[in-house]
Amino acid sequence: MTSGTDIARSFQVYNRLTALDRSINVVPNLAVEWESANDAQEWTFKLREGVEFHNGKTMTAQDVLYSFEMHMKEDSESPSKPYLSAVTDVATDGPNVIRFTLNSGNADFPVLLGYDYHLDIVPEGWTEADPVTGTGPYRLTEFTPGLMSVAERFGNYWKSDAAHFAVVETQGIADSAARTNALRSGEIDIVNAIDPRTADLLKQDTGLAIYSTPSGAWFNWAMMCDRAPTNDINFRKAMKHAVDRQYLVDNVRMGYAVVGNDFPVNPASPDYCHEIPQTAYDPDKAAFYWKKTGLSSATLVVSNAANSSAVDLSVVLQEHARACGINIELNRVPDDGYWSDVWMKVPWCADGWSSRPTADLVLTIAHQCDATWNETAWCNERFDELLIMGRKETDPARRKEIYCEACTLLHDDGGDFIPFFSNYLEAASTRVKNYHGSPVLELGDGWIFEEAWLDDQA
Repeated sequence: MTSGTDIARSFQVYNRLTALDRSINVVPNLAVEWESANDAQEWTFKLREGVEFHNGKTMTAQDVLYSFEMHMKEDSESPSKPYLSAVTDVATDGPNVIRFTLNSGNADFPVLLGYDYHLDIVPEGWTEADPVTGTGPYRLTEFTPGLMSVAERFGNYWKSDAAHFAVVETQGIADSAARTNALRSGEIDIVNAIDPRTADLLKQDTGLAIYSTPSGAWFNWAMMCDRAPTNDINFRKAMKHAVDRQYLVDNVRMGYAVVGNDFPVNPASPDYCHEIPQTAYDPDKAAFYWKKTGLSSATLVVSNAANSSAVDLSVVLQEHARACGINIELNRVPDDGYWSDVWMKVPWCADGWSSRPTADLVLTIAHQCDATWNETAWCNERFDELLIMGRKETDPARRKEIYCEACTLLHDDGGDFIPFFSNYLEAASTRVKNYHGSPVLELGDGWIFEEAWLDDQA
């Protein structure tokens, strides 16, 4: 799952072992309780009894075991595989208990299981050729790739006081203006990723509500470190000094963002490293490093599939870089197929990531040497060692020191060019009731499909 549309569908039809509330606290889901032993190296989860899959099968520990083994098997290409590689053994203990053994302690393990939307539970024996089958609040009844899906409320959902829509239709509308027009016309009820330039205008519509939620979601001009020309550290340093980040926040994101510093740990995180000097717009430094590359120009591939403002942001980068003597050619490509045809295939492209609740999660999934989604192909042995150290460290002060060293390595040498962290910016019809944004993911981290309802009289 690479898009917000994919993730929204997963929340409709699946559950995970745990969940995260809007304060990023881990709460029960398919597991009702858990405990650790041996310095957080061994974890035992007691499963909820009587949970039914959409195909009528009752969930057991064997289904959970099978689901995790799908991600962990040798030929798996799952984005979850890098941090699940720490799991040395998964075993059942009767029909309602599952045990995990890790190669070292990880105090955040239940948080990981609650956040990662890939770690959904499916029936034992399920394959990708089978109908979509989960334990979630809605059952998939129709899916047209690239267009829409339809899911109906699952009558035997294990939460009797949740899932208040009869039917959920999910449309993938890549164009921001088209999404906004569909909302204003009443064709759809809620949209994510609205253009920040239209947010204040939408606020004037009495039939709409705007939700702006600070998050750890980041925008990135990802530079791959395993191929020319972005494998040249001088190229990367030149670009990082070639744009005024506060200008982007104020004039493109319209204040709905916080300046970033080329590592993806959220500034609101307790593990954020404030000691790392902020990379600033410096035309002289940018020109100095650019001259060392010997290049006359560089090509940046961009699409608003990466971020609703990706093209506008890249135009500003192009303009600011020109003042540094750097010529950036923008190759704007179609939104459709961007993640499969461009991302991690070209040396330099725009992309966007959802928030992650812990430093370990965000650094592992996107930067560990062998991570499936290591989008810059940056690999540093010391960085990987620090990830292992940070997972098992229970002292908050020492853990912060570890992640600070890791982020310093990434900041100084990596291929991340992160100008800001975005607010999740969403808009909904006022007939959508009891909706709350979440700093974890858009659409309230899936809670909309549990809690919200429609008032047809509004």
